[in-house]
Amino acid sequence: MGLTDFLNAKSEKFDEFENPNSFEKDDCLSCRIIGSTAMVSLGGYTYFSGMNQLKAQRQVIELSKSKYKYGSRQLGILSLSATLVSLGIYRMFN
Repeated sequence: MGLTDFLNAKSEKFDEFENPNSFEKDDCLSCRIIGSTAMVSLGGYTYFSGMNQLKAQRQVIELSKSKYKYGSRQLGILSLSATLVSLGIYRMFN
C-alpha cells in the first residue's frame, strides 16, 4: 500500500466529516420536546427558587454594604430565567 492509496482511502473515509452540510440535520420531534421542556422547566425552577431565596434573605441584603441590592438581584434572576425559557422555546421551533 503506497502513499497515494493511503491518502485516497483516507479521503474516502472522511468526506462526510469535511462537508459542512453533513452536520445540518434536523432533530427528531421527541429530542426537541425533551430538550425544550428541560430548558423551560429549568427557567421556571430558577425563577421560583431564586425569588423564594431572595425573599428569605431580603433583610440581610438590604443591610449589607454590597452595591447589588434587592432590585438588581431580582433583575438578575428574572433575566437568567427568561433567557432559559426563551432558549427552550427556540429549541422547540428551530
